[in-house]
Amino acid sequence: MRLAIIGAGRLGTALARRLRESGHEIVLGGGSSAQEAAALLDVDAATNAEAVERSEVLVLTVPFAEVEPALADARPAQRMIVWSCVNALKPDLTGLAVGFDTSAAEEVAKNAPHAHVVSAIPPFAEALQNGDLRYEQGLTPSVFVCGDDDSAKRVVERLVRDLGAQPVDAGPLRAARLVEPAMMLLIGIAYAGVPRDVGLRLLERTHATSPPAPSTHAERTPT
Repeated sequence: MRLAIIGAGRLGTALARRLRESGHEIVLGGGSSAQEAAALLDVDAATNAEAVERSEVLVLTVPFAEVEPALADARPAQRMIVWSCVNALKPDLTGLAVGFDTSAAEEVAKNAPHAHVVSAIPPFAEALQNGDLRYEQGLTPSVFVCGDDDSAKRVVERLVRDLGAQPVDAGPLRAARLVEPAMMLLIGIAYAGVPRDVGLRLLERTHATSPPAPSTHAERTPT
């Protein structure tokens, strides 16, 4: 598959390396930083617009504050799949710039109204660069996939598997309002004190019946 990755920082370059190793054709969009990263990774570099024109999927890895100018420059085509790896992190990483009534993914969709936006925040760049995403008991981290187009979600789920992670269909794009704070929690855990290599994993009992409905009232302690 032909992939345009816009955002040649640590995450973008880690994704480029892993996805290239999985057999995908990568072109990095951007300026000098993209050209330098492309030379190291032995992939192509182009302007944002040229990278998108040559690709089937746009992988967006820019900081939240750069979403609007990056998409204005890239101009993804109608119905193009835009895989948003963006979380609404403040520049100093102290929290989220938006949350609960919107999300970074929904802001991406506002700036690419004709594209099929799918949110799937991948594992940390450092973990991807290490080349092995297996954690305790050989489990790989979950990546929660949110989007309003089922076929676009299936494409992104396949790319997540190619990274070596476990894709989980988390529902429509608005579900990113819940996923993004969970990823912020993970960042807080990973970088509180000595940095730790951590990930989230959704566990499921395949033989279990449907879980009970959540209680609508507080449990009372018998007297």
